[in-house]
Amino acid sequence: MTTIMVPAHVASIAEMEATSAASAVTTGLRSTGTTMSDVADWMTAHGAPDDWTGDAAEAADHAMTGYARDTAAATAAFTRVAAACDRYVDRIVALTTVREGLVSRRTRVNQDIDDLHTRIAQSTADDVAALEAQSRALQGRADRLVDDVTSLWDDVEAAEDRLIEAFRAVDTTGEGADAAARDTTDISALRSELTALGGDPEAINQWWEGLTRAEQEALKISDPDLVGNTNGIPTGDRDEANRTSLDRDLDRLTAKQEAGEDLTQAEQRLLDRARAAQTSLDIPAANGLTDVDGDGVGDPVDVNLLVYQPGAFGGDGAVAVSYGDPDTADNTAVIVPGITNDGTTIPGNAADAYTLYQQAIRNGESAATIAWMGYDAPSWNPENALDWPGDGLDMGSVAREDKAIEGGASLADFVDGLRATDEGDRSHLSVIGHSYGSTTAAHAAHDHGLDADSLTLIGSPGAGGNDVDHASDLGMPEGRVYVGAADNDFVTWLGRDGDLGMGRDPAQDDFGATVFPVAPGEEFHADDLGQGVTNHTSYFDPTTNQQSLDNLSAIVRGDEPEVTTGRTQDANDMALDWVKDEVVHQVEQEIEEGRQEIEDIYDGGRDWVGDRVDDFSDLWP
Repeated sequence: MTTIMVPAHVASIAEMEATSAASAVTTGLRSTGTTMSDVADWMTAHGAPDDWTGDAAEAADHAMTGYARDTAAATAAFTRVAAACDRYVDRIVALTTVREGLVSRRTRVNQDIDDLHTRIAQSTADDVAALEAQSRALQGRADRLVDDVTSLWDDVEAAEDRLIEAFRAVDTTGEGADAAARDTTDISALRSELTALGGDPEAINQWWEGLTRAEQEALKISDPDLVGNTNGIPTGDRDEANRTSLDRDLDRLTAKQEAGEDLTQAEQRLLDRARAAQTSLDIPAANGLTDVDGDGVGDPVDVNLLVYQPGAFGGDGAVAVSYGDPDTADNTAVIVPGITNDGTTIPGNAADAYTLYQQAIRNGESAATIAWMGYDAPSWNPENALDWPGDGLDMGSVAREDKAIEGGASLADFVDGLRATDEGDRSHLSVIGHSYGSTTAAHAAHDHGLDADSLTLIGSPGAGGNDVDHASDLGMPEGRVYVGAADNDFVTWLGRDGDLGMGRDPAQDDFGATVFPVAPGEEFHADDLGQGVTNHTSYFDPTTNQQSLDNLSAIVRGDEPEVTTGRTQDANDMALDWVKDEVVHQVEQEIEEGRQEIEDIYDGGRDWVGDRVDDFSDLWP
């Protein structure tokens, strides 16, 4: 009897204790470093007051200089460890990929071992030589796999050791001071070089990629607001810089509140916008979907804060949040919201973007969907005499295209930045404008040559400009101007030429856009404008307008949506028809209410008469 030695199963490979989520630690370090940098700059610029002289002035200057020197040392320490954390996270991400490969190899090896056991059980003496050869080959594969697993953990330990050493190297004031003294990075020069590039995304991207990791990290700490909001700097770096600014604002203002101090109106507005940005970043986790596939075991959703300017536009704020990385995604979409939106409403816009993201990745391709609130959308002004009845909108502002024109320039610049940082194969890029945002997106296309593969206008009050008579005037690839307009969306009834409108209704058949079908929305009346608003805001809603969402997803993936015929009735005529019907409805309602009132009076009178007759009958002898 011959015994064949079959290798034992390869043991399971432990999970990585560290993941890419460790980048949150880096953000905290950067945020603290930024605060220390701000303190050092302030102390350097402020010595003794001008009216101080003599020993008091000298002592104050000396104290300021000493504190500034210490905070500079702390800043240098945080810069060093933040850069080390960055390298550590990059290494862990790479090693995680290695581990996944080893897990796949283990599955195949152990399956082959089980298959060999089965073949041995069914073999004859003639099969022994072949089976022994297969067993030896399997043993070799198992041994190499075990060696590679050992190498993996050696590499993990080495990465951890380097990170620990980086912390130890600057864990005293003296070591921090030495680091500051050795640091030859000229922040002022780097800042000037970046500014001198004049906002050219291609030039900025080339310049940024030419910096050392230490120079990039130093700029993220000293000038996170600049780095995070400059088009042409890669997504990951913008996200890290903007999260640094966000953490700084949240930490400072929350600490002030918790200490019982009152916030100024400006501080409260800033805090509201910071919290809204954080809420948007947390949307996947809040929905229990921390990974791309939604099964809890896949790659995490890559959420990026691409714009964070809470004080922009007079305090309204600017913010952009991306689900997926537009630098590497197969398909990218930029969603532009409309009126009444600002930095505080970004969670609602972001929820739409995340819904679209989940739909866009269903074909297996990667995607990035961006909620872009990067322009000054018209806001409600309660003192304006032209307020819309109901919740109130600054109709004087809404009826003008000024902000759409300005926003179109900002949108075109933002898209140019996405193109400059795009890696690998060129991403299929879609711009989707909703409501007043559609007019803004149309201006970006017409006025600046929007560098996108398609332009989609949904719930549009007009395609912008008196010289946009046809889809071809928007300068997009032929057939790539898409329009969705719900029949009962009252905003789509506003399109008109001339000074009182925002351009033609793009859903008109003779405008020449590709019109896709959407749910019409429910009919509504003047005393139920909420339903009209719902019709206008439901284009991304899977519960009420899945047809619209499916077509938008197809466009984002570069596929063709369903197609329907455009409108043949003028948009303003649709509005007039609604007004006529509404007048009839209101009159009928008044008549019905009057009839009911008369009937109630009659019934009441009849009951009174009856009661009196009964009273009289009781008195009759």
